[in-house]
Amino acid sequence: MSKPKVIVTRRWPHEVEQRLGDHFDVTLNEADRPYEQQELRQALLLADAVLPTVTDRLGADLFAGGVRARILGNFGVGFNHIDIAAASAAGLIVTNTPAVLTDAT
Repeated sequence: MSKPKVIVTRRWPHEVEQRLGDHFDVTLNEADRPYEQQELRQALLLADAVLPTVTDRLGADLFAGGVRARILGNFGVGFNHIDIAAASAAGLIVTNTPAVLTDAT
């Protein structure tokens, strides 16, 4: 049985990336540069899950016409860079990490 496809749009802590690789068919952004809009659209079309960050602007146009992805797991507290209504209409669940900065502040 094949593993679900996950695309991570920016670098995450090494331990997290390693764990993702253990459980999923994962594509990491080795260059750690922001994805262009067409790259985000491709990620939504190719992956079962896309793990974006605040630098990724996911507007309604990226979800138009349907996508393969079923979840956006945002690495960060906020999610105002994601059109939640459009993502939901396309069948995606959108999550974030609400306490990610608690220990740092």
